[in-house]
Amino acid sequence: MTILVTGAGGFLGQNLRDALTARSLPHVALNDRPLTGGTTELADVRDRAALASVLDRHGVTAIIHAAAVTLAPGSRLTDVETAFDVNTLSTAILLEEARRAGVTRFVYPSSTAVYGAALYDDAPVDEATPPRPTSTYGYTKLASERLVAETAASFGLSCIRARITALFGPHERETATRDLMSLPFQLARSALSDTPVTLPHDHARDWTSARDVAEALVQLATTPDPGHDLYNLGLGKAWSPVILARALADLRPGWRWDQATPHAGLTFPDDPAAPRQPLLSDRYRVDFGAAFRTPEEACADYVDWLRDTAPAPQPGYAP
Repeated sequence: MTILVTGAGGFLGQNLRDALTARSLPHVALNDRPLTGGTTELADVRDRAALASVLDRHGVTAIIHAAAVTLAPGSRLTDVETAFDVNTLSTAILLEEARRAGVTRFVYPSSTAVYGAALYDDAPVDEATPPRPTSTYGYTKLASERLVAETAASFGLSCIRARITALFGPHERETATRDLMSLPFQLARSALSDTPVTLPHDHARDWTSARDVAEALVQLATTPDPGHDLYNLGLGKAWSPVILARALADLRPGWRWDQATPHAGLTFPDDPAAPRQPLLSDRYRVDFGAAFRTPEEACADYVDWLRDTAPAPQPGYAP
């Protein structure tokens, strides 16, 4: 089995490369910018000829199509046309070329953005929750999901969609395709640059280890007969960033942070998220007997990675 990972230079893509390497699984890392280490290909995911060539030359048997533009409302990094091309047109092209090349498994990492307004209702969000996207990004991911499901139904290609919640952890960084960085990333950046912060007093979200989600996607790509063709991937419960702040304080003893009292002004920036339902992933846990890291375990793992990889802190440093 040879697995193709698109968007291999991105946040999720880098974690997928780590997970595949740890399992000694042959894989090809495809990206639109040069990568180092392992077997890599430089190509645009919208380039049909390039994709066909990669699939043929490497004998690819499974694909994890992780390439995406995480377009935010009013994005300053990219435009709507590019987002649709990268997120949806590339999926259609790759599905067609996968069929021609005899690929046997296609895994599509989607997003909670397809649930949209449902995330702010009172009901739990599981795979039976009807999609109600409210953003351009959510619509691009839902359109791609429909392409994937239609290909499976019409042509028999084994396809799995995986809806992913908010990720954090190793390899997150600012790029030209991500408008919003996670609050955990911002917190780590503040700690490593010794910038004091005041956290919201009641904010929580189901941030999930990117390592765990990458492992789950590899599992979906390699399991011969998974029980379903749609899985939510997430921790399943919300947690406070205070947990990460405490772990980061052990790494940077001189860093100062505190937590706001109710209705107090905040100094911590760039957190537009409103309270939302956590993504329930019971289906994946039951089918695969898998468990995601607890918040404490995931935060400790992230801090260990920062300790091993971060250079000496400088003002404005971003991990």
